[in-house]
Amino acid sequence: MKLQKFAALTLALSSIFTFQMTQAQPVSPSPVELAELAKLPVKTIVPITAKTKEQALAQAKIIANNPDADLAEFRIDLLNFASDTKQVIALGHELKQILGSKPVIATIRTHNEGGQLTISDADYGKTYQAYLRQPFMDMLDVEMFRDPQVVKSTVKLAHEKKVLIVMSNHDFKKTPDEAEIVQRLLKQDQLGADILKIAVMPQSKQDVFTLMNATLKVSQQSKKPLLTMSMGKLGTISRIATANMGGSFSFGMIGEASAPGQIDVTQLKQLLKTVQPTP
Repeated sequence: MKLQKFAALTLALSSIFTFQMTQAQPVSPSPVELAELAKLPVKTIVPITAKTKEQALAQAKIIANNPDADLAEFRIDLLNFASDTKQVIALGHELKQILGSKPVIATIRTHNEGGQLTISDADYGKTYQAYLRQPFMDMLDVEMFRDPQVVKSTVKLAHEKKVLIVMSNHDFKKTPDEAEIVQRLLKQDQLGADILKIAVMPQSKQDVFTLMNATLKVSQQSKKPLLTMSMGKLGTISRIATANMGGSFSFGMIGEASAPGQIDVTQLKQLLKTVQPTP
């Protein structure tokens, strides 16, 4: 009789422990198929631009319920606790749970590339390594001009964790010439990027064409999905024309923009449907 009671108690405690362990496990992102991301139609990305946890959760719910938003970008550098890695990871898992099947891009946009966070290369690498040990993202934005060893080690760990790399470069002052844009995007491919990204600032209409021509050229030389944009009002057309130039993604907004020239995601989706070629 005592043996039966002991067995029953052991079973009960085992069940409780198993339940608690299950509840404590972080939400792991589902692997996102790169081939699917590269296909038309162009996918829309909406940024989470919150400063507080409450704002971030509220924005995530809006994105989750908007059928025109295909992906979400978690702009970590905009948070008022962006340097608190533990808080960021915890929030990241909550956001992923809210967003469900919508892929999440985790981004620290540094001050060097137009973001809010000033951080050394060493700390940039350590922070991303910490995120990847408890991954809450499907994709991770890595700036290509950080320390080469940091970039290399981050790409390696991300791929081990089945997280895709969006490698990025931003120029908020000018538009490099076409050859330079092509060179940077192809370099990202060589560095192990899964998605190639560049954002540039036009000073003339010709600059917008320069960006679009470079996008087309790279799409003919690399099979990787492209995320390219000419910023500001002058460059807004590039966010739509990318559908005809080999691009795979375009940033839209719900409420507050994260970069100059973004347009409402519902309007963006309608325009993309109008101009993009039939798959």
